[in-house]
Amino acid sequence: MKSLFFHLKMPVRLIAADDWRPSPMMERQLLELEREGLLRPRTSSSRPEWIAPAADHREPRPPKGYVVSVAKFHRHGLGSPPSRFMWALCHYYGVELLHFSPNAVTAAAVFATVCEGYLGMMPHWDLWLHLYRGELFNAPTGTTVVRKPVRAGCLNLVLKTGKSERPREYIPVGLTSNHAGWDSQWFYLWNVDDLLPAYTGRLISERSDHRTYGVVQVHQSWLDPLLDALKKLREDGLTATLVLSVVHHRRVLPLMSRPLRMDEMGPGVSSRDLEACRMSNEAPADDEVVARVRAAVAGDFQPEHVNGFPMRPDKGPIDLVGSFLAYDFESGFSSILLKSCLCLRRFRLMFDPRILR
Repeated sequence: MKSLFFHLKMPVRLIAADDWRPSPMMERQLLELEREGLLRPRTSSSRPEWIAPAADHREPRPPKGYVVSVAKFHRHGLGSPPSRFMWALCHYYGVELLHFSPNAVTAAAVFATVCEGYLGMMPHWDLWLHLYRGELFNAPTGTTVVRKPVRAGCLNLVLKTGKSERPREYIPVGLTSNHAGWDSQWFYLWNVDDLLPAYTGRLISERSDHRTYGVVQVHQSWLDPLLDALKKLREDGLTATLVLSVVHHRRVLPLMSRPLRMDEMGPGVSSRDLEACRMSNEAPADDEVVARVRAAVAGDFQPEHVNGFPMRPDKGPIDLVGSFLAYDFESGFSSILLKSCLCLRRFRLMFDPRILR
């Protein structure tokens, strides 16, 4: 049996997974997430945006049209309805929402924000595949060659390492390891337009076929202008910590479908579109932003650093135009953009949920 994470000399033996833990999430806890701008307010009694599990639900039993989510995901950037990037991750890696780990959600949220707020584009799929791979997590048992599948959080999304030195091509992303009890905080989330895979409760214990693949070699050079822009952002001090602080300060959930990209949320846009992007009417206090960031990333973070690395269209973002314009003449950036558009079209065909169902 092959495992996506571990290549041991001795085969790994899997035993039965632990039982579900009953969820402590009651309506008052979910109303608090709503108050914090992390869940949409309920607007319909017949189909509310979220539902607390019934007292007799010892394991998830979502009503028809709902999936199972956890509070941690929404604190780390998931929104409803989910963004195209979020549903693409689900379908590409062949997982349900509950299979993501909290750090996987954070990694995806940071990447989406870097693309939108600093590079000025929608999340770039080839860039994601170049930087990240999927890893399957099976829980340890105390015996080296015996592990057990987990019911929630079996998929990690991690930066590629090795000869390519991928972490040096991206901004520093040091994620926290303190997620104790996160998988018990489950509840039911309305699956808007059935974009997310339905909850089945299935366990994933074996490696998928192609989930660690990257960008094909012939397309690698198309990423050069983007990698140069990322290098400039890294050299100027952008980190995942600073990215998340700006996101929370703006009251935006990166993995939620919105009418505007983050770099478009400036003066002159309609108030209706802005309201559809922002999850609350007032920005959270700096101390609250600090608490949210510390829950997602490793290391210390202080209130004076909140919103300390502005993104577009705020005043003071790093100007990356020079990096891109250089390719107009030296590397044919116009053709690169055209090829990227064609790749995006193929990507949409591959991962359109209407086709997959």
